Amino acid sequence: MRSTSLIGGLGVALALGTAAHAEGWTVTDFNSVNTRDICMGYAETTFQTYNQRFGSNGFIGRSSWTVGGYDLRGEVVDGLFICADEAGLVAPFLVLHNTDDDSDARELIADRLGEIWDEIVANGGMPSAGGTAGGGTK
Repeated sequence: MRSTSLIGGLGVALALGTAAHAEGWTVTDFNSVNTRDICMGYAETTFQTYNQRFGSNGFIGRSSWTVGGYDLRGEVVDGLFICADEAGLVAPFLVLHNTDDDSDARELIADRLGEIWDEIVANGGMPSAGGTAGGGTK
């Protein structure tokens, strides 16, 4: 199962902290949201919007507290939004992993997902109609 390998390395990624970068990993911390349901909805919408805007054939999977976006660039980049509950607020963060040597492409995808997340938060859960588009990652 694809999410098992991603979650298996999660402990290492979590130790890296906010907007951390290590070989094959990018971790981005976002501002808190009020509930896990909001976080999960925003995360799923973020991956759906990314897939639509950038022509990704990736798929989305959910657990009770995570939303995974798989095959964001072929089969080599996967992402996971984690909606962690901390003292009554949900502190979402995104972990991206790539299995090839193209860290620049992974970073570009992380930036795009972050921009889409911010757009969705600003619009109360919906992407803007004229969101950014263009530019593949190979």
